Amino acid sequence: MSMKDDEEGPWGHGDNNSWIRKPKRRDEEGPDLEEFLKKGQEKFKKFFPKNAKTNGRTLWYIAAGAFFLWLLTGIYTVQQDEQAAVLRFGKWVRTTGPGLNYHLPTPIESAIIRNVTSINILTNTNVNQPAVSGLAGEGALMLTGDENIADVQFAVNWRIKNLEAFLFDVKAPESTIRAAADSVVRAVIAQTPIAQILSEGRSKINVQLREMLQKLVDDYKLGVEISQVELLKVAPPTTKVIDAYLDVQRAKADMERKRNEAEYYRNSIVPVARGQAKKIIQDAEAYKAKVMADIDGETSRFLLVLDQYSKAPSVTKTRLYLDAMQEVLQTTQKLVVDGEHGQGILPYLPLPALKPTLAKPKETAQ
Repeated sequence: MSMKDDEEGPWGHGDNNSWIRKPKRRDEEGPDLEEFLKKGQEKFKKFFPKNAKTNGRTLWYIAAGAFFLWLLTGIYTVQQDEQAAVLRFGKWVRTTGPGLNYHLPTPIESAIIRNVTSINILTNTNVNQPAVSGLAGEGALMLTGDENIADVQFAVNWRIKNLEAFLFDVKAPESTIRAAADSVVRAVIAQTPIAQILSEGRSKINVQLREMLQKLVDDYKLGVEISQVELLKVAPPTTKVIDAYLDVQRAKADMERKRNEAEYYRNSIVPVARGQAKKIIQDAEAYKAKVMADIDGETSRFLLVLDQYSKAPSVTKTRLYLDAMQEVLQTTQKLVVDGEHGQGILPYLPLPALKPTLAKPKETAQ
């Protein structure tokens, strides 16, 4: 080995390019590791005094300070509207509330802090949605119960109810909530006519959607609470079908108007007919009551007469005869004949003919 090679060494100190390592030949030996460690130790000792006692004490101070700083890494603060999930080597061990808290130093334990009181809003609005069969919209295209296509936008308001379940039971909770909401909305829209969705039925649909979505996320154990599900917009998807859609809506409006007119006519006729029928029934019942009362009266009178006849037959016969003759002669024409003085001549007094003559002076006077 030449003197030049000895001066250069393995790190190339004998050359101007001291930072470029020379290619080592097969006959050269590698660097001495012990010598390298010794040089490093000497450089490290330069930072400390040469006194052994002071040197050892300083090392203890440095170690204690580093240990204290390491312990301080376990201090964390949770705000009033937050909760923290404490993990020990990546496994959940507890959930802490608001305030100043402490966990074992990193990396033994760590804390994941989430807001659990604020309302998160999730929508299906997507302005960059690609066209599907020539129909595109900002929301999602859905088939209604009466086989119409509608562009539906909805919003879901939710918050974290169980932090442990939200973080560890489901891999992507927000995506799961979005998929579950889309599934529930499509199921309800597919069973509801579009006219009901566009009218006063939307509020009932929103309540139904919230209840169904809450049940679904509870089954998935997402640890969230659904506070509201609201249909933001339900409309025909594009102008390509808006004319046909409006024609259908106008036809339905005409049908509804005709139906209302028929209902009005029925309501004006049926009550009158029902009133007349009720009046006829009441008249028949009154006539029935009158006939039954007359029958009861005649029966009572006959029984009274029978009782009097059993006590005085002759008197009762005479009275019955007189009553019968009075009733018969009351409505017939009568002639009064004087049998004692009317020999050869039949004098009579025309009583019926005298009634009109007696009534004429009264009419004239009036």
